[in-house]
Amino acid sequence: MARPFESLARSSQLKRLRELAFPTLERHGVETRGIRLVQYEDNAVFLVDAGSAKYVLRMSVRHGRSPQEQRSELAWLAALASEKVVLVPKSAGEGRVITQPLAGWPEPVTSVVFEWIPGTTAPSYSSPGVAEQLGRLTARLHDHAHRYRPPAEFARPSWNFDDVFTGGAALADPKARARLDRAELDLLGRVSAMVGDRMPDRTPADWGLSHADLHRGNLVRTPGGDTAVIDFDDCGWGYYALDIATVLSSVLRVCDARSYARFAAGYLRGYRAVRELPPAMARFDEFLVMRDVIILNFVLSSANEAVLSWGPGRAKEIFELMRAYAETGEYAGHLDVTGMSRTAPA
Repeated sequence: MARPFESLARSSQLKRLRELAFPTLERHGVETRGIRLVQYEDNAVFLVDAGSAKYVLRMSVRHGRSPQEQRSELAWLAALASEKVVLVPKSAGEGRVITQPLAGWPEPVTSVVFEWIPGTTAPSYSSPGVAEQLGRLTARLHDHAHRYRPPAEFARPSWNFDDVFTGGAALADPKARARLDRAELDLLGRVSAMVGDRMPDRTPADWGLSHADLHRGNLVRTPGGDTAVIDFDDCGWGYYALDIATVLSSVLRVCDARSYARFAAGYLRGYRAVRELPPAMARFDEFLVMRDVIILNFVLSSANEAVLSWGPGRAKEIFELMRAYAETGEYAGHLDVTGMSRTAPA
């Protein structure tokens, strides 16, 4: 009888996943010369060398999306690609979602294969024109989401206040709460109440299908100078302002305050060249908090060795930012967007 997967060391877990990857790729119809690990947190992501082409195999292991949710992700990606809204991964392996049993794990592993997009992840925030380009890209994504009519049985998660705060791992999962001390739990409760009181209504101008994980690491600068958006694993129903907060908070972490202000101005200028800013941007601080609570939920609920290596430090940083928010009502990355008006479409 196989040892429980969760009890294995990271290297042994990866060995078991690699062994499963080859028959999985065969079922996808992808001939394989070799695979290389790209990332292993909740998903295991492998770069696949198929000789004349390269692919990305994503294997959902822990807390993975259901097959129907992943088929829905592929449906939105196909619509984005066919309408040339933004450059996104195209599904390969006949666009199938495949489930396979994993020895020692109670849930099947769900996998999809994408065509690989060559380029450099996390494009430099300081490169000329990048801020405006990313703003336009985000706006086009939101504009399409606003018009998109999902097919029947379309299913994706929701990123509303209840899902992230009151129902999130940090406040609702006993195992996650056990990682926090009393002062941290009290602070999280206060911040949750503050955000809940200020959260705007879900109007069509503010709420729709969103990427939900639009940080710098999920952007790829291609050799041709385009920027692609990857990793739609978290896409779902949410506030457009949360996508904007995710982009800007990821930039804030790698630059100083002056550079952030300059990037944010260019990014929002690019966004407004395509569509109006969501009205919920008036509560931008709350979406910056929401983004960090999503990260906190992930960190506190994960048993993955890679996450455990960086997660506690990140959680400590987030609680420091929350303390300042509880005192001032402003969060790191605060912007005054009052009075920002629409410019002519580009």
